[in-house]
Amino acid sequence: MNPTKIALRAEGLSKHYGEGNTFIQALQSCDFELQAGEVVALLGPSGSGKSTLLTIIGLINRPDCGSLWIGGNQVIRDGTLVGDVNRVRRQELGFVFQRSNLIPFLSAEENVRVVMELDGTSPSEARVRCREIMEDLGIADRADNAPNQLSGGQQQRVAIARALVNHPSVLLTDEPTAALDKERGRQVMGLFKKAAKQRGAAVLVVTHDHRSLDLVDRTFEIEDGLLEINETSADS
Repeated sequence: MNPTKIALRAEGLSKHYGEGNTFIQALQSCDFELQAGEVVALLGPSGSGKSTLLTIIGLINRPDCGSLWIGGNQVIRDGTLVGDVNRVRRQELGFVFQRSNLIPFLSAEENVRVVMELDGTSPSEARVRCREIMEDLGIADRADNAPNQLSGGQQQRVAIARALVNHPSVLLTDEPTAALDKERGRQVMGLFKKAAKQRGAAVLVVTHDHRSLDLVDRTFEIEDGLLEINETSADS
């Protein structure tokens, strides 16, 4: 991990829902940084603010106040989206969810390539980059298979390849191991760690799964919208 390169920085992110008797403070002035090359687990009970924070970082939801920088670009200033947000979503952010969400009528390779081609990458370059990352993730031999011809673990690897192929600064993952057994869950976390170290991405894993926390670099815990940062690795 390169401690001098900050992939993401958040200052004072706050968010509430409802008013009066329905008022909920989902986030309370969250400040944190994610370094390039590290894997951070975001822990907390249901309703603690994990999903709210993830959607704000993913530029899907807007905070009430606060600022956010991704890959050196300020994308939220005083609660307002700024700059070329669509470009940042395409090029600086990658997403992996509990379900792979692959397009069923495309092959594994086409599911990965479509992200690059939508961003204007030439078909020939997209094919080369796609094959490289699928080889790296051990699924190059499944490139021509449809999603329904892949195991659940293989589908998840295709989803990870799709998230990483544009070399994002930040990879956001939402409960990616919840439906997996311990062995497969550790394999997926191992892939995230490999991606962080080799590709320089900061990986934020939202999870309830404590079985693989020894594979992360740091843990963040959130409850009632308050974020607590554990600066030591989870296995120390």
